[in-house]
Amino acid sequence: MQHIKDALSTFHALCLGMILFALVTVVFKLIPTYAYYFIVQSTFISFVIAIFLSIYFNKSKLFVLLLFPLFFTLCLAFPNTLFTKLSVPAFWHIAPLITALGYLLVYALQERGLFSSFGIFRTSIGLVILGIGYAGLKYFSPALQKALDTPILHVTLQGLSKASDFILIISIIALGFIFLISMLFEAQSQKAPFWMLLAQIIPLLFLQESNHFILFSFVASIIAISALVHDAYRMAYADTLTGIPSRRALEERFLHLGSHYMIAMVDIDFFKKFNDKFGHDIGDDVLKLVAKELTYVKNGGKAYRYGGEEFTILFSGKKKEDCIMALEEVREHIFRRGFIIRDKNRPEKAPKEMQKSTDVKKERLSVSIGVAMSAKGKTPQEIIKLADDALYKAKESGRNCLICL
Repeated sequence: MQHIKDALSTFHALCLGMILFALVTVVFKLIPTYAYYFIVQSTFISFVIAIFLSIYFNKSKLFVLLLFPLFFTLCLAFPNTLFTKLSVPAFWHIAPLITALGYLLVYALQERGLFSSFGIFRTSIGLVILGIGYAGLKYFSPALQKALDTPILHVTLQGLSKASDFILIISIIALGFIFLISMLFEAQSQKAPFWMLLAQIIPLLFLQESNHFILFSFVASIIAISALVHDAYRMAYADTLTGIPSRRALEERFLHLGSHYMIAMVDIDFFKKFNDKFGHDIGDDVLKLVAKELTYVKNGGKAYRYGGEEFTILFSGKKKEDCIMALEEVREHIFRRGFIIRDKNRPEKAPKEMQKSTDVKKERLSVSIGVAMSAKGKTPQEIIKLADDALYKAKESGRNCLICL
């Protein structure tokens, strides 16, 4: 059940849910026509917020990509202001083509911030592409339409969408490329462009109705805002080295903690030895390994990086015996696993003839744990102090053990 909850709480699930919700409202006509006036206003407000956040957090990629749905939303909302007459065929041909190509080219450039020469270069590329799109909308001709509508495959793909073969193929290529590259990043601001493009491609290729495009543009802007806020939260509340919640997140959790809980303080034994003997890079690897193992603690325990080589595990509303059992299990697992240190001079490729490995050394790794239960009249900070005292006694008792006060 916990794995299902974790899956549903991911950024990908949130984006997919918003897109599916918008699709359902369109298919079943759940939004009355007059309500789209308020959606238009909300869309522009959300774009302003998203663009401001992208500037504030120095995200040039999202900043430029947001300009595409904003521009085409402006074209639909104010056609007589930007054009003498906006051709309907022109919009449904040019908008998807420019959006797909723009996202493909802009996303391919590495993120190096907005306020840099590279950021200016990316923005310039985006504006040039939008300029081409504007010219295409303004000077759209029957000849251009015929060229774009020419089937390029033996079997036309127009049965799958309302767009031409060429536009559909370019859109699929852009979606596939961005999806594959986004999987290489952890930051949600790097994953958001795929969902933003998908939100725009659906109305551009399959629906081709002005109000529907504006609705999905609103969804795209909300996706961008969600990604930027998520990354900002992660920067503030997640430990950058291990990826688990930081001490600040633990203190935030204390603000709405119940009266029945247990706190465990975990310390890596002889951690200084790893740094002194093997270097800080190996020490960082040890911290990451232990942090990863602690996230697997059972009985609902939540692991936090407290500082240095110390970690905190918080159990809320659980039985003492079950918590102790879960902690003992993770302690024993870390000890049995140990830490493998590989020779830096080992060859990148394995030799053809298998020989006895001499470039791998397994170092002993263990943790000591101090545990304290909540008590009436005591704050979580005081319980942490008690858990720290128990941890000190575990160290005195020979390490690689658990002591509960």
